Amino acid sequence: MRLFTLFSLLFVTLQTYGKELNTQIAFIPDVHFHDIYADFSQSGFKGVKLDSQTKPVAIRSMKAQLHSTRLFNENYFALIAALDDIAGRGVKLVALPGDFTDDGQPAHLKGLKALLNDYTKRYDMRFFAIPGNHDPVKPIKTAAGKSDFLNDKGREVAIFSRDHRNCKTSQTDTLFCDDGIAHGGYQEIVSAMADFGLMPNSQDLLWQTPFISDHAALSERQYQQCSKDKKHCVVIPDTSYLVEPVAGLWLLAIDANVYLPEFKNNQLTFKGSGNAGYNKVLTEKPYLITWIKQIVSAAKKQNKTLIAFSHFPMGEFYDQQSASIKELYGSDAFQLTREPTRNTQATLAETGLRLHIGGHMHMNDTSFIKTTKNTLYNIQAPSISAYRPAYKLVSIKGSEAKVDTVLLDSIAGFDALFPAYEKEYSYLAEHAPDEKWLADILDSEDYHQFTLRHLAGLTRWRFIPREWPESFRNLLLSFSFHELLGLYDTPINKPLTRHSERVLKGITLFEFIRDFYLLRNAGSLAFKDIPTQHLKAYKVMAQQLNTMGQCIPKKVRKIAQTVDVCTLQIGLSKALMIFEKLADGENDRCLIIDLNLNANKPAKACLP
Repeated sequence: MRLFTLFSLLFVTLQTYGKELNTQIAFIPDVHFHDIYADFSQSGFKGVKLDSQTKPVAIRSMKAQLHSTRLFNENYFALIAALDDIAGRGVKLVALPGDFTDDGQPAHLKGLKALLNDYTKRYDMRFFAIPGNHDPVKPIKTAAGKSDFLNDKGREVAIFSRDHRNCKTSQTDTLFCDDGIAHGGYQEIVSAMADFGLMPNSQDLLWQTPFISDHAALSERQYQQCSKDKKHCVVIPDTSYLVEPVAGLWLLAIDANVYLPEFKNNQLTFKGSGNAGYNKVLTEKPYLITWIKQIVSAAKKQNKTLIAFSHFPMGEFYDQQSASIKELYGSDAFQLTREPTRNTQATLAETGLRLHIGGHMHMNDTSFIKTTKNTLYNIQAPSISAYRPAYKLVSIKGSEAKVDTVLLDSIAGFDALFPAYEKEYSYLAEHAPDEKWLADILDSEDYHQFTLRHLAGLTRWRFIPREWPESFRNLLLSFSFHELLGLYDTPINKPLTRHSERVLKGITLFEFIRDFYLLRNAGSLAFKDIPTQHLKAYKVMAQQLNTMGQCIPKKVRKIAQTVDVCTLQIGLSKALMIFEKLADGENDRCLIIDLNLNANKPAKACLP
């Protein structure tokens, strides 16, 4: 395998000097598309009939959604709403930076392809996809399925591919076997998504890969990947490409998936790429770094506007708070393993790239990676399948790119599946009352509120048990900040005013943790959903904790005998400090970035 030479890049396209570029590109990562109308009837699964006018739906349970960092069902309507909004703005170019499918299943790939083709025909849109760690889950097709589909009675049932071990025995009324639910590998992904950037199109002015070949076939786009012990090596596809969809614009789609092979019981398997990202790209796919440098050099010489996108972040995403988060919550919490190291960030910035748009984290965030000669702007685009649903719109005029955030608060049909969830709730109430979820999510007035309540459920059932120290959990969650201060006999140098007392009585520990996740996920977009009184309470509480001397628990409070309140004091003080830093992070709503690769001008805030 060899890389394309810089020579080939310099002469394969027409020069566009003197012509000012004026175009827009929408970036929608982490769609996690699940075709709710996928047909599994041949396996015996009939789905849920909502009414007499529509097809039955094949959806997963609300219980499953409330334990997942992404929605499985409503994002079907969210994608349609996003594409309708993009079409209404007259935008023709749409990038999909990974996880465009639920898990690369043939049934969902088929549905996504049909939907994208429809918008291509109706609005002359062009789509440019690059795989994420969910498409494919593994580089080769694998047996798989889900055990949380809903049947018409509101009960969870399973659908697995026929070669899955669960389908080796006879089917039952709670187990269905259908190959449409298997996890597709690279071959299946590229076959379905070939028209959306992964293969050349006659409309392209330029389309190239990192590999020296005149062929776009997947067999010509591969690299050797070895196991950790170097004893076993396999060939794995890499679907990276460079495309010029309109004169003067280069879109660099980077396949940053890294799947490490493992041999277990004499069978080939792979580690997922979710926690690998660019840290592993540097060690396992170094040819991509060389290729990116060549692209940047050629773009400079040919006066091209270059924008890179991939599924994984190139920069940090916690506003320089990763060390504090690690200290309080542990090195494995908050998906810290997914963060590029400083060396990785510096290496990526030194390629000369100016703008990269990624996903994976389901966060709205901006980070700057500065080196001596360059500043790389890493834009974390939020997911439409999680709080707070939005996409990024990049408007290019000349050398400047305006990176804006388009909110998707109101979505037609977001509540279309609620009748199915009502059946599920009734079933749980009768057969498994301990597994009931909070029914108020079905009272959501719009998609924004629906995702807000989804995140509140996640906070209670997933995030707090998995990520927060023991001293924050269970007994104390319903305590107000004022009650928490009452756990201590520690002298406070600055007594509370009556107003401060009222402020602290109005916020519970659970509400703070929920607000913490709202801010973590949405950045400045979360301020609409965090009451001003809450923000005041956090400042007052931080001041009180910081003025405490030696921790002295109140002996009269029984809670002090069962919870380490001194550990709580230290932890809450640190959590409030992290919250404050996240709230003061870089501009994540709208930026203007100069993409001139021969300059290094700082970004500007968009005018109101």
